[in-house]
Amino acid sequence: MWNLIRKPLLALSLGLNLAFVGIWLGHSIPGWTPGHKVSKTSAGHPSVSSLLHREIGVTPEQWRHIEPIIVDFREKAENQRQIITSLRGQLMDLLIMPEVDESVIRSKQEEILAGQRRMQNLVIDHLLKEKKLLSPDQAKKLLQSLCGQCRHDGGKVSSGKGFGRVLTEYSLDGAMDKEKME
Repeated sequence: MWNLIRKPLLALSLGLNLAFVGIWLGHSIPGWTPGHKVSKTSAGHPSVSSLLHREIGVTPEQWRHIEPIIVDFREKAENQRQIITSLRGQLMDLLIMPEVDESVIRSKQEEILAGQRRMQNLVIDHLLKEKKLLSPDQAKKLLQSLCGQCRHDGGKVSSGKGFGRVLTEYSLDGAMDKEKME
């Protein structure tokens, strides 16, 4: 029995190890994988680590001012997202209870809506800060790109992905998680 499965098991093990090494190389050598390359039409600079910002032509000087704004936004957005997720969990717990107090449920709903409003304000504040550092053409391209990521069939805005989600999905090393883009 062992002799029958030894060769396929060895082949599987080698295949998985080669796949692991390939993925590791792809992530550790910038520019080796397509996700790390700058578009040929891009006027971007290699010192600008965000693909989105390279594609809209952000200069290294602009990037030095924009990058801290992005890092700050991501931290605040992640914190706000965790708060909203926690509130939603609390709402579900209230709904599951045998005795339902509608006023408490409505109050929790209002907390969630207030959290969503804070997230919207974070996004708008971030976009306004970034827009001040961009040329009018760059700002237009940025917003067009963000809108393109938020739309799906028929050009309608997706209910599941807004500017905040798109902004936080872009990694500072220039790649965007392809699963999240689709």
